[in-house]
Amino acid sequence: MATKTATQLGVPEAEFIEDVDAYMAGKEAEATLKMLQERYQQYKLAESRVQQMRVRLQAKMPDIKKGLEMVTLLCTKRGSGEEVNVDFELADNMYAKAKIKDAETVNIWLGANVMLEYTVEEAKELLSKNLENCIQSLESTKQDMYFLRDQITITEVSIARVYNFDVKRRREAGAKEKDEMES
Repeated sequence: MATKTATQLGVPEAEFIEDVDAYMAGKEAEATLKMLQERYQQYKLAESRVQQMRVRLQAKMPDIKKGLEMVTLLCTKRGSGEEVNVDFELADNMYAKAKIKDAETVNIWLGANVMLEYTVEEAKELLSKNLENCIQSLESTKQDMYFLRDQITITEVSIARVYNFDVKRRREAGAKEKDEMES
Protein backbone atom coordinates (compact mmCIF):
# COMPACT_ATOMS: atom_id res chain seq x y z
CA MET A 1 0.00 0.00 0.00
CA ALA A 2 1.38 3.38 -1.00
CA THR A 3 1.83 5.99 1.70
CA LYS A 4 1.28 9.70 1.34
CA THR A 5 4.23 11.81 0.36
CA ALA A 6 5.32 14.84 2.31
CA THR A 7 3.52 17.21 -0.06
CA GLN A 8 0.22 15.30 0.28
CA LEU A 9 0.42 15.84 4.03
CA GLY A 10 1.15 19.52 3.40
CA VAL A 11 4.67 19.45 4.82
CA PRO A 12 8.08 19.25 3.16
CA GLU A 13 10.38 16.34 3.92
CA ALA A 14 12.96 17.08 6.62
CA GLU A 15 16.57 17.43 5.59
CA PHE A 16 19.15 15.78 7.81
CA ILE A 17 22.15 18.06 8.26
CA GLU A 18 25.11 15.73 7.81
CA ASP A 19 27.89 18.37 7.81
CA VAL A 20 26.83 21.32 9.95
CA ASP A 21 29.90 23.40 9.06
CA ALA A 22 29.19 23.10 5.33
CA TYR A 23 25.45 23.63 5.82
CA MET A 24 25.95 26.77 7.91
CA ALA A 25 28.56 28.33 5.61
CA GLY A 26 27.36 31.87 4.94
CA LYS A 27 24.18 31.45 7.01
CA GLU A 28 23.08 33.11 10.21
CA ALA A 29 22.41 30.67 13.03
CA GLU A 30 19.37 32.55 14.32
CA ALA A 31 17.66 32.60 10.91
CA THR A 32 18.42 28.93 10.37
CA LEU A 33 17.12 28.01 13.83
CA LYS A 34 13.97 30.05 13.19
CA MET A 35 13.40 28.22 9.88
CA LEU A 36 13.92 24.83 11.57
CA GLN A 37 11.55 25.77 14.41
CA GLU A 38 8.87 26.76 11.88
CA ARG A 39 9.32 23.46 10.07
CA TYR A 40 9.10 21.65 13.43
CA GLN A 41 5.79 23.41 14.15
CA GLN A 42 4.48 22.36 10.72
CA TYR A 43 5.26 18.73 11.53
CA LYS A 44 3.63 18.95 14.96
CA LEU A 45 0.49 20.52 13.44
CA ALA A 46 0.32 17.83 10.75
CA GLU A 47 0.83 15.16 13.43
CA SER A 48 -2.07 16.63 15.41
CA ARG A 49 -4.34 16.58 12.33
CA VAL A 50 -3.45 12.98 11.50
CA GLN A 51 -4.02 11.96 15.13
CA GLN A 52 -7.46 13.62 15.12
CA MET A 53 -8.34 11.81 11.89
CA ARG A 54 -7.21 8.53 13.43
CA VAL A 55 -9.42 9.10 16.50
CA ARG A 56 -12.45 9.87 14.28
CA LEU A 57 -11.87 6.72 12.23
CA GLN A 58 -11.46 4.58 15.34
CA ALA A 59 -14.75 5.99 16.67
CA LYS A 60 -16.59 5.16 13.41
CA MET A 61 -15.37 1.58 13.12
CA PRO A 62 -17.50 0.02 15.91
CA ASP A 63 -20.67 1.60 14.48
CA ILE A 64 -19.88 0.32 11.00
CA LYS A 65 -19.15 -3.18 12.35
CA LYS A 66 -22.34 -3.19 14.42
CA GLY A 67 -24.42 -2.10 11.43
CA LEU A 68 -22.78 -4.69 9.18
CA GLU A 69 -23.44 -7.47 11.72
CA MET A 70 -27.11 -6.51 11.91
CA VAL A 71 -27.54 -6.32 8.14
CA THR A 72 -25.78 -9.68 7.78
CA LEU A 73 -28.17 -11.17 10.35
CA LEU A 74 -31.16 -9.75 8.46
CA CYS A 75 -29.80 -11.21 5.21
CA THR A 76 -29.46 -14.68 6.71
CA LYS A 77 -32.94 -14.61 8.35
CA ARG A 78 -34.70 -13.17 5.30
CA GLY A 79 -37.06 -15.57 3.61
CA SER A 80 -37.01 -18.03 6.51
CA GLY A 81 -40.19 -16.64 8.07
CA GLU A 82 -38.31 -16.46 11.39
CA GLU A 83 -38.69 -13.32 13.53
CA VAL A 84 -35.60 -11.54 14.80
CA ASN A 85 -35.92 -9.79 18.16
CA VAL A 86 -33.69 -6.73 18.36
CA ASP A 87 -33.05 -3.70 20.53
CA PHE A 88 -32.32 -0.70 18.34
CA GLU A 89 -30.98 2.64 19.43
CA LEU A 90 -33.34 5.59 19.21
CA ALA A 91 -30.96 8.05 20.87
CA ASP A 92 -28.02 7.88 23.23
CA ASN A 93 -28.93 5.34 25.94
CA MET A 94 -32.50 5.00 24.62
CA TYR A 95 -33.47 1.73 22.96
CA ALA A 96 -36.65 0.17 21.61
CA LYS A 97 -37.50 -3.49 21.19
CA ALA A 98 -38.59 -4.68 17.76
CA LYS A 99 -39.51 -7.90 16.00
CA ILE A 100 -38.31 -8.01 12.42
CA LYS A 101 -39.58 -10.60 9.95
CA ASP A 102 -38.37 -10.92 6.36
CA ALA A 103 -36.78 -7.46 6.11
CA GLU A 104 -36.33 -6.29 2.53
CA THR A 105 -34.90 -2.84 3.21
CA VAL A 106 -32.97 -0.99 5.91
CA ASN A 107 -32.36 2.70 6.57
CA ILE A 108 -28.77 3.83 7.07
CA TRP A 109 -27.56 7.10 8.54
CA LEU A 110 -25.03 8.58 6.13
CA GLY A 111 -24.20 11.60 8.27
CA ALA A 112 -25.14 15.28 8.14
CA ASN A 113 -28.71 14.30 9.14
CA VAL A 114 -29.12 12.19 6.00
CA MET A 115 -30.69 8.74 6.06
CA LEU A 116 -31.24 6.57 2.99
CA GLU A 117 -33.16 3.38 2.43
CA TYR A 118 -31.26 0.46 0.92
CA THR A 119 -32.11 -3.13 0.19
CA VAL A 120 -30.39 -5.44 2.67
CA GLU A 121 -27.98 -6.60 -0.05
CA GLU A 122 -27.07 -3.01 -1.01
CA ALA A 123 -26.70 -2.09 2.65
CA LYS A 124 -24.41 -5.05 3.27
CA GLU A 125 -22.29 -4.08 0.27
CA LEU A 126 -22.17 -0.42 1.35
CA LEU A 127 -21.26 -1.20 4.95
CA SER A 128 -18.61 -3.74 3.85
CA LYS A 129 -17.05 -1.11 1.58
CA ASN A 130 -17.21 1.50 4.36
CA LEU A 131 -15.50 -0.90 6.78
CA GLU A 132 -12.80 -1.68 4.22
CA ASN A 133 -12.24 2.04 3.56
CA CYS A 134 -12.08 2.73 7.30
CA ILE A 135 -9.45 0.01 7.80
CA GLN A 136 -7.41 1.32 4.86
CA SER A 137 -7.63 4.89 6.14
CA LEU A 138 -6.51 3.77 9.60
CA GLU A 139 -3.50 2.03 8.07
CA SER A 140 -2.74 5.15 6.03
CA THR A 141 -2.86 7.35 9.15
CA LYS A 142 -0.57 4.89 10.91
CA GLN A 143 1.98 5.23 8.09
CA ASP A 144 1.55 9.02 8.13
CA MET A 145 2.27 9.07 11.88
CA TYR A 146 5.47 7.07 11.36
CA PHE A 147 6.54 9.47 8.62
CA LEU A 148 5.78 12.55 10.71
CA ARG A 149 7.54 11.17 13.79
CA ASP A 150 10.64 10.57 11.67
CA GLN A 151 10.45 14.13 10.33
CA ILE A 152 10.02 15.54 13.84
CA THR A 153 13.03 13.56 15.11
CA ILE A 154 15.21 14.65 12.18
CA THR A 155 14.21 18.27 12.71
CA GLU A 156 14.88 18.10 16.47
CA VAL A 157 18.34 16.68 15.79
CA SER A 158 18.99 19.38 13.18
CA ILE A 159 17.93 22.12 15.62
CA ALA A 160 20.27 20.72 18.27
CA ARG A 161 23.18 20.45 15.81
CA VAL A 162 22.74 24.01 14.52
CA TYR A 163 22.39 25.32 18.08
CA ASN A 164 25.55 23.48 19.19
CA PHE A 165 27.36 24.77 16.11
CA ASP A 166 26.37 28.34 17.03
CA VAL A 167 27.50 27.89 20.65
CA LYS A 168 30.84 26.50 19.48
CA ARG A 169 31.28 29.36 16.98
CA ARG A 170 30.49 31.97 19.66
CA ARG A 171 32.94 30.38 22.12
CA GLU A 172 35.67 30.35 19.50
CA ALA A 173 34.93 33.98 18.63
CA GLY A 174 34.96 34.89 22.33
CA ALA A 175 38.26 33.05 22.87
CA LYS A 176 39.79 34.71 19.82
CA GLU A 177 38.63 38.13 21.02
CA LYS A 178 40.08 37.40 24.48
CA ASP A 179 43.43 36.38 22.97
CA GLU A 180 43.51 39.59 20.90
CA MET A 181 42.80 41.69 23.98
CA GLU A 182 45.64 39.99 25.90
CA SER A 183 48.12 40.56 23.10
